[in-house]
Amino acid sequence: MNLIGNLCSSLCSNLEGDAKNRGTQRTIDASIRFPLVSLFKAAVCWMLIATVFGLIASIKLHTPSFMEECQYMTYGKVEPIFWNTLIYGWLFNAGLGCAVFLLARLGGVPLKQGVSLTIMTVIWNLAVVIGVIGIMLGDQLPYEWLEFPSYTAPIFFVSFLGIGLWCAMAFRARVQRSTYASQWWILVALFSFAWIYSAAQIMLVCSPAQGAFQNLVSAWYAENVFGLLIAPLAFASIYYLIPKTLGISVVGYRYTGIAFWSWILFASVAGAAKMVNGPIPVWVASVGVIATFGLLLPTTTFSIQFLGSLLSRFSKIWDSASARFLFAGVVSFIAVMMFKIWGALRGSQEVVQFSIFDSGVNQLAMFGFAGMVFTGASYFILPRLLNKELPSSTLVDLQFGAHVLGLILLAIGLISGGIHQGELINGSTADMLTVVNTMRGSYFLTSMGLSLLLLGAIAYNVTFFWMLLSTRSEKEASTSLIEEAPELEYTAS
Repeated sequence: MNLIGNLCSSLCSNLEGDAKNRGTQRTIDASIRFPLVSLFKAAVCWMLIATVFGLIASIKLHTPSFMEECQYMTYGKVEPIFWNTLIYGWLFNAGLGCAVFLLARLGGVPLKQGVSLTIMTVIWNLAVVIGVIGIMLGDQLPYEWLEFPSYTAPIFFVSFLGIGLWCAMAFRARVQRSTYASQWWILVALFSFAWIYSAAQIMLVCSPAQGAFQNLVSAWYAENVFGLLIAPLAFASIYYLIPKTLGISVVGYRYTGIAFWSWILFASVAGAAKMVNGPIPVWVASVGVIATFGLLLPTTTFSIQFLGSLLSRFSKIWDSASARFLFAGVVSFIAVMMFKIWGALRGSQEVVQFSIFDSGVNQLAMFGFAGMVFTGASYFILPRLLNKELPSSTLVDLQFGAHVLGLILLAIGLISGGIHQGELINGSTADMLTVVNTMRGSYFLTSMGLSLLLLGAIAYNVTFFWMLLSTRSEKEASTSLIEEAPELEYTAS
């Protein structure tokens, strides 16, 4: 009965005993425990599912006969399922979970209507399930990261509207009138996604644009899913976690406004760079190239803030699971942005535009940057939410090691392999069959990397559900295990 009770604990947010242990913060945590546990349950499950589909898709590239007898597992189906479950399943749920926690903690007041938020997120995840089934049945759309069938769009839109309204009310209910950088990024992510998703659905599905403009809209949407949804939620988590895990203020916090506005300005139009040499006016693609290069300004600011803060307490990073994943995520972000900026230049696109290079950069961004940051955030949030210690440091170490090594192999296989592939294609001395055979080694490295990421995902799931299902020890039930750092994020240094 205890096992069943713990599994269904998200349906009961009464933590009066915990509130006595940790006062106001525990009361706030109790008010959001209902939706947060549900969100992280969905996130860890979708993480595992997405990684499995990604591995299947990767294996098919170097072993086409793999699962060839299953009509629902062709490459044309498992590849879009991988990307859509990765983004709308794992990263959306994990990012929203971090956002809800941050809004509550920074707002300083217990939040209401947690049941309504949970209902909206259940509807969202139901739409993801319907979308996956639709793709398997052949109903997918031909647009990058919008492959889910058109009949899922109203479900996504209605559920996200409910989620956005709840978060807006949570922000409005805050005690302090001043705001933190984390709150800025959360609001930008929520409002931006409502804009880009509705615009893309209208111009690609409801009232399709004519000709090549569809390709431009598709490229714009895909780039903004990262730039205006995933990345802002990750930035919000980083700005909050650095002070909390290391006990220091963010280096150069006073310059956050520069990074904030420049990122929004340049990221919102950088997607046009993918259309270089495409059937659109040259100036449109040039604006995209300039905007992508302009991202060097916020990237430099973030690098100084995040790395400067983390390296100033480098010895403490390895003592904290959250800080360790955070550091890896920040390093991955810097690498991703350097590859994005380099890959957008016209000279570089002559080589990598039609290769697997972009897929490698995107996977490094999702698994490396966002995945690492959200995982680190969950290791900060869950012990405070449940007032339980992490059940096994060995599993956390296993996940971190497998994730890092998997990312390295993934980057070598797809990014380095993509550059080599582009050079072979442009060389015009090798036929396509030779190019395909030459790329088998890169595809095999990618499969090895995804296998390690799958191992990390399994370790993460075991850690999460072990922690969720375990009964509290006497020590955990009677004392507060979590020592809260002072609120330092708002202090400039």
